[in-house]
Amino acid sequence: MTQLSRHGQTAREYWETYRPQALESLGSPEQQDAYFRELDLRVTERIGQVTTELLQKLPVEQRAAARRATRSRAEELVYAEEIWLEKEPGTEHREM
Repeated sequence: MTQLSRHGQTAREYWETYRPQALESLGSPEQQDAYFRELDLRVTERIGQVTTELLQKLPVEQRAAARRATRSRAEELVYAEEIWLEKEPGTEHREM
């Protein structure tokens, strides 16, 4: 089994905490693992793409200094789209 990066692990924990019914609907543990491996790869790739897009909007001389902050911003944007999905009713009070 492929090891999940921080992104995939975060997504799995979020689903276990706030989306247990959606997690169960993914199927068997093997199917769930496959889903989170694919999500992990997609999120990692998308963060790289968004980082590049954001950096290209900056003047060349500012890009190196802004790389870390830009990557953090890209991660926030991608997580909002891919990981921080709507919480299921009754899970709002839980904490990860």
